[in-house]
Amino acid sequence: MKETFRRLEAGRQEEILKAAMREFAENGYDKASTNRIVRDAGMSKGMLYYYFENKEDLFRDCIGYALDHMEQSLESWIGTEREGFIERMARIAEAKRRYFREHPEISGFSAVILLSPNVPPSFRERLGTLMEEGKRKMFDGLDLSRFRGDLPPETLMRLVQWTFDGYAREAEEQMKAEGVNFGDLDRYWDEFGVYLDAMKTIYYRGDGS
Repeated sequence: MKETFRRLEAGRQEEILKAAMREFAENGYDKASTNRIVRDAGMSKGMLYYYFENKEDLFRDCIGYALDHMEQSLESWIGTEREGFIERMARIAEAKRRYFREHPEISGFSAVILLSPNVPPSFRERLGTLMEEGKRKMFDGLDLSRFRGDLPPETLMRLVQWTFDGYAREAEEQMKAEGVNFGDLDRYWDEFGVYLDAMKTIYYRGDGS
């Protein structure tokens, strides 16, 4: 990032970076077009290179912006309430759904960060640290006494996680097949409420506590 870009007001910086993130998310790094980026951002090609050295420089700044944003949001995703594991997983899923809808550019671009070979090692390490911190916080303050007592809590938590992950993959495939906007996840979340109640019946003590 050049000093000229740093001097831009924050709102304009976000507009440019979000336009770039959309392009990288849709086409990957190699096929991303700076022509489409400047058109989406409403500026000239010359201005792009006034702010950034090249496409790689822009890509790196997009990564930094996305990681900064996700790190700042991590605490609000997970929270600190003492609660059961199913409630914790449901609340995280709801927070992610809301984040995905409110920040579609970052959500789509995060897959590029995970998969692109152009991501520098320092950013990969930072993303790995973010994911590990998220996993650690996921288990803080859990009330494991809600689980039924005839199976280890670790086994039950793994089964709950598989259910959440499996439903998320199935919903994603359905949305792709039906051409549904990924920002419109309300229908799938409402349907999942039935499974949340079923998991509590299966995995929690009979008194529901």
